[in-house]
Amino acid sequence: MKAASLFQGRLELVELAAPCPKAGQLLLDVKRCGICGSDLHTRLHGDELADTLELCGYPRYMRSGQRVVMGHEIYGEVVEHGPWTSGRLKPGTPVVSIPLLRRGRQVDGIGLSADAPGGYAEQVVVQESLTLPVPNGLGPDLAVLTEPMAVAWHAVPSAAAR
Repeated sequence: MKAASLFQGRLELVELAAPCPKAGQLLLDVKRCGICGSDLHTRLHGDELADTLELCGYPRYMRSGQRVVMGHEIYGEVVEHGPWTSGRLKPGTPVVSIPLLRRGRQVDGIGLSADAPGGYAEQVVVQESLTLPVPNGLGPDLAVLTEPMAVAWHAVPSAAAR
């Protein structure tokens, strides 16, 4: 599959093997993926953020010497279920997902770690339990804004309370 991979501050078009969903995960065809401010910041200053996150106990944030498929503001359609999924989201269902991927006790930010490739690709793996169907009639260009709007929905009242 085709993907845009970040390496040393530059995006490159690459060919990768198709991802395979593991236990509790779904494979999506990516239909839209937003470009977040954190993507833009990380492209040039990710190593500094990775150093800080490592001090906080998270050692897998992307670094400039790694090839990482970014993109965590994802809108896609379900293609395949991994083992131990509920099947509640049928193939073809349009969805958005909280951009976290779990493997055992390890959790990674989708598109922000080499261990969790993101939506700047034709396909992406997401956690079924963190994936929501898009309401009937909501178009892809609006649905892809779900993740950034959720951040704002949380941040604005929090800031106003201070």
